[in-house]
Amino acid sequence: MSRQVNTLPTEVTVLTDVNILAIGLTDDHPAYDDVSSWIEDAIDGPNALLVFDYYPFRAQYIMVQKFGVGPVDARNAVQSLVQSPARIISATDTTILEAYDISADKNHDVYDSFLLALARSYDADYLLTTDTDFEELCEAEDVTYQNPIPAEKRDVLTVTDG
Repeated sequence: MSRQVNTLPTEVTVLTDVNILAIGLTDDHPAYDDVSSWIEDAIDGPNALLVFDYYPFRAQYIMVQKFGVGPVDARNAVQSLVQSPARIISATDTTILEAYDISADKNHDVYDSFLLALARSYDADYLLTTDTDFEELCEAEDVTYQNPIPAEKRDVLTVTDG
């Protein structure tokens, strides 16, 4: 079911990678407008936002170290997210083992496979990521891969691994 959507869906569950989260919390980031509607509709609107429990810490680090956000502003943005209706999710040993199985079965990076395992575990409808190699990974999956950042902007963005 790996497809791109042109309009923002409603009443869906959205799992993001850490870069999407950091961009969505940085209002002066060049891709903020592309990402923010996904985050806002999952916090204030009809959608549900799933946030892996490690990502708030990592997003704050990315915001400060890579995007130049002040430490207090980054902390406040992340704390606001955590206090929002976003659902903080965790991985179980089963999820981690499934990530390794997906990685082996699909011959794909285990970190990306971990995101897919999380999406499966929490029945996410959409997996948002800045990565471009998820289309093949999500092929034949129940989750829809979406990179909301237009291709022409991707080369100039600062994102980080993990």
